[in-house]
Amino acid sequence: MRLRLLTLVLVVSNLIISSCTQKEVKELMPVTTTSDLAREFYETAITALDRLNYSTAWDNFQWAIKEDPDFFMANFWLYYISSQESKNVAERILQSDVELNNAEKEIKTAFKYLLEGQYEKTVAYLQKAIELYPYDPQLYKILYMLQLQFMNDAEASIATIEKAIDACPDFPMAYNFLGYAQLDLKNYDEAEKAFDEYIRLAPDQANPYDSKGDYFMEIKRYEEAYESYMKAFEIDSSFAISRKKADKAKQLMDKEDT
Repeated sequence: MRLRLLTLVLVVSNLIISSCTQKEVKELMPVTTTSDLAREFYETAITALDRLNYSTAWDNFQWAIKEDPDFFMANFWLYYISSQESKNVAERILQSDVELNNAEKEIKTAFKYLLEGQYEKTVAYLQKAIELYPYDPQLYKILYMLQLQFMNDAEASIATIEKAIDACPDFPMAYNFLGYAQLDLKNYDEAEKAFDEYIRLAPDQANPYDSKGDYFMEIKRYEEAYESYMKAFEIDSSFAISRKKADKAKQLMDKEDT
């Protein structure tokens, strides 16, 4: 499953919790907050986003901000999964004068340019944040989403996510992004390799199988698509979308047999 477009931009999951080496974990971008409890809520939200559990992510970001209204990164991510509240969240982000670390300052500046639609400048400031924390795939993911969804530059987005994989090769969601980018370019062999690696790294999660199902649907292998979607639904029954996709794949299978 792709990350869904919920507001002006796509949901972007943070990578504070990752399977990088210990050395790389120490080099992830820190987040600024005055509350340990807010940080716990934030990390729970991030994990939920990586599993595409939006309701849990929403609740925990809200609780993090309740504990620390000036929690920049919690507000930043909440903006991405907001709809009616997105304008208020954006205003809260821009009006806050809390002291941030250097990378967060670059992200805040990038956010200002993003709201203005100045994507080239947004890219430039995100790249500055990446230079500060080159082992943090979170930053690459933000850049990837911008390049693919706003700038329609699939090749640049693939280059960015490949750099993220080089920095942290065991982070599962990177391969989900890579797989869809390759699928958009009709690079089916490369897309399948990426989705298979996603499954290998996260075999107990539903989304890798949902994504592989999308790959099978794209190349009209409907029986395999059905099986992959059903596998996703069996792992996590909250993935109702996978069951709906399975039904669609079954209809196409039956149509082929008539």
